[in-house]
Amino acid sequence: MSSPAVSVIVPTYNRQALLPRALDSVVAQTVDDWEIVLVDDGSTDGTEDVTARYRERLKERFIYIRQPNQGSSSARNRGVDVCSGRFVAFLDSDDEFLPAKLERQLALFDLRPDLGLVYSDYAFVDLDGIWHESAFDATHPIARAVPYETVGPGLCVCKGNLFDVLIRAYFISTIVGMVRREVLGTSIRFPVDQMFGEEWLFYLMVAKACRAGFVDEPLSIYHYQRGSLSRTDKRRNARCYQNLLHAIHDTFDDLSGEQRRAVRRNLGRLGRQLGCSAYRAGRYADALAHFAESFRYEPGVRTLYHMLEAAIRRLVAGNASGTAYESQGARPAVR
Repeated sequence: MSSPAVSVIVPTYNRQALLPRALDSVVAQTVDDWEIVLVDDGSTDGTEDVTARYRERLKERFIYIRQPNQGSSSARNRGVDVCSGRFVAFLDSDDEFLPAKLERQLALFDLRPDLGLVYSDYAFVDLDGIWHESAFDATHPIARAVPYETVGPGLCVCKGNLFDVLIRAYFISTIVGMVRREVLGTSIRFPVDQMFGEEWLFYLMVAKACRAGFVDEPLSIYHYQRGSLSRTDKRRNARCYQNLLHAIHDTFDDLSGEQRRAVRRNLGRLGRQLGCSAYRAGRYADALAHFAESFRYEPGVRTLYHMLEAAIRRLVAGNASGTAYESQGARPAVR
């Protein structure tokens, strides 16, 4: 069998009930020059039985890999390492592609062979079951700040450097990207030490390495899932996001002054968010540490006021909250 145009990498862990929807959305694509590389990340439900039906039906177009549970980033990376497609797309096992997803992105690659990344808008279904047509319009308006030129109906090529906009905020979801395989090489992979928003760092590395374009229409459907840590544990998410911002800073040693300031602004805002949360919970030592960290990254009168208020509260409370648990192991300030 010759190499397919697209390898669709599908990591999964205990998604027996939802996995068929994801796989069927690939089978239903308007182009059929693809392979599915499914990486079972140590599932303990009936996932292997579900995949057996697709392996029998799709033969060599369905590659099944099972590994011990190591997380979605490790599973995606394993898929990238073994796939044979000229392009690589990613689909989480609880989401789905719309039928023209691969066709529309390949069309832009055909028009512009100089591109290494093509992403798109996407629709999503929130926790209340409400359909949202455009994530770019509903939750990621910064995506509209990307300068572009139109080269076909809905087909856009980014002008300048996508990295300059993407480093300011996350807006490329894992499932919307298609990457030329040669761009990934052996070094660009999902960071396995990040537990939240790891796709942001991944696509930053891709955007740094190549030119990009996008399809200005929803080509995938993202389904919010109840009970996931990414939706329920806000404090954990904020701390993981803070680690991710430090990782972004450390990964790119040639950031411009403005790019570095974008990272610092995000760290400053996150510090204030963590500080306010700790203050409301009566953890004044924690609040003071977070506000002080925020002030280092993004000095301001308001943050200074919060620092003083938290310090006074801590003194009045007699340091009842003890040591600043949130600030343990704090990183040095980004310069």
